[in-house]
Amino acid sequence: MNGIDISSYQAELNAGIVPSDFVIIKATEGTNYINPTWEEQAGQVIQTNKLLGFYHFASVGNPIAEADFFISVVKDYIGKAVLVLDFEAGAINAWGNVGARQFLNRVKEKTGINPMIYMSAEVTRQFNWSITSGNNSLWVAQYASMNPTGYQSEPWTDGKGYGAWSSAAIHQYSSAGSLTNWNGNLDINLAYINANQWKSLAGGSTSNSVITDKTNLNNTIEYEEEEMHFIQTVDTKRIYMINAGMYSWITDPGMWTNYQKAFPKAPVIPLYQAQMEKLYRKNV
Repeated sequence: MNGIDISSYQAELNAGIVPSDFVIIKATEGTNYINPTWEEQAGQVIQTNKLLGFYHFASVGNPIAEADFFISVVKDYIGKAVLVLDFEAGAINAWGNVGARQFLNRVKEKTGINPMIYMSAEVTRQFNWSITSGNNSLWVAQYASMNPTGYQSEPWTDGKGYGAWSSAAIHQYSSAGSLTNWNGNLDINLAYINANQWKSLAGGSTSNSVITDKTNLNNTIEYEEEEMHFIQTVDTKRIYMINAGMYSWITDPGMWTNYQKAFPKAPVIPLYQAQMEKLYRKNV
């Protein structure tokens, strides 16, 4: 899925008419700043049936106080939008991974939802994120250049990985995006998750962001007659190929890219790791 993220720098942008599958809007920063256009643009996103997200730009204050402020602003959209901590700039030194985890845990405590975390690829390798990576999906920023670009299906990465995360859920690959219906630059992104997985992360499809056995069994039965389909696990962030009732873990990102090209219509179903292993036999 292709998408953009916006802030007050794009105050005049109509989020409904710029081409995108999803829009992530800056809502807050620190404990005082509220983006003056966040709610109007959120309405534009919802009216056009696009996927919605909100991010909080971390400042250098108390992480728990900043989390409480973020929640107080976007509270009416809990369950409808993906929540994100934007971890960059001064917060990297002021908070470190401990402060980031305090923010993320506070949001989980008050909303029942595990937010995503945004950071540069370099920062994923700067700290030990092993605790965070198990619960919070990664939105990573890594640019090949500052040249203007439209959406890309295979944006560049340096191939060095993302620390404790085996893969990113979203890749922001340019801040010089050029799209129709907007004359300025845009941050543009590629999401490696589908719409159902997005809604699961938002917590809107099921209570407290939990995917139930019944929901996923129904999804699996629906696609049982497909010759091949894929599972992307919600908790371990792994991708598995399902063929003839057996599963194989796709460990090579390049191989996953090849599968996507070869089987563009094969469904990708979200399941927890334990559920996937319960439903299928290992391909040995």
